[in-house]
Amino acid sequence: MLFKTNSKTVTAAALAVSVSASFALADDKARLAAGTSQQVTCECTTDATGGDGVRHACDSTPSIINAPPNHVFNQNNVRGGETSGNGDEHGCPLAFSKFVEVIPNTGLTQPTTATTTCHARGPSGHWAGRGWVSCTYVIDLVKYK
Repeated sequence: MLFKTNSKTVTAAALAVSVSASFALADDKARLAAGTSQQVTCECTTDATGGDGVRHACDSTPSIINAPPNHVFNQNNVRGGETSGNGDEHGCPLAFSKFVEVIPNTGLTQPTTATTTCHARGPSGHWAGRGWVSCTYVIDLVKYK
């Protein structure tokens, strides 16, 4: 099924994805405002690949967030990732650390720190332009004490 919006024709599937993304964004904003989630972001942009074809790379400083006291991150409920990128390489892995045992004597652990670092490498070719990456993750918090 096709729909026409602002002189653009889109499929029902594309419209459904757009609507569900809007609801997810609103849900994340509500969780962030309520303090039940935290957000970590990073970005970097390279210099442009010039006429000599030499590509440039960039790495952001690590973006680190810590869970508040008596809380852990639910590492199984992470939303987001790369929001924009260009070039031959671009990405931003998310890593968890500082694990604590959430139920005594069970070995069940969850992290209290989340870290992401962005990396991008410009496109190959002469006068090919810049490389960049931008990432945002939203991670739910769980109270354990």
